[in-house]
Amino acid sequence: YKIDMKNLIKITLGLVFLTQTIFAAATAREITLETKKINDAVHWTPEKIDVFAGEKIKFIVKHDLEGGFDFHGFFIPALNISEQVNRHEPKIVEITIPMSLKPGEYPIGCQFHPKHVRATLVVKEAPKAKK
Repeated sequence: YKIDMKNLIKITLGLVFLTQTIFAAATAREITLETKKINDAVHWTPEKIDVFAGEKIKFIVKHDLEGGFDFHGFFIPALNISEQVNRHEPKIVEITIPMSLKPGEYPIGCQFHPKHVRATLVVKEAPKAKK
């Protein structure tokens, strides 16, 4: 085979792009949620989290509050997530946001302590592929 420099550059750039695309598709975006005490109420923070349908997410959920409950719930009914998060033991939950989940706002709460202030998962439509 005879490959000139121009074609070699095209092939190399194509392989780099393909490798980055595969790696990006396999890598989950990390989102950390933490319990915070604000005005005597426990909150999941941040209060809003934006995600896209089809996106891989790695939730890192932390409860490091001293006093009060030894554990809290991490509950997202729209994603069928219901976990217990123990104090000082981060919980890792990986999920792909279903393409079938309609854009909108969904509660993130504590199934054990319903009075705790909820956060909101904001699901956005998957970005359109560029042509």
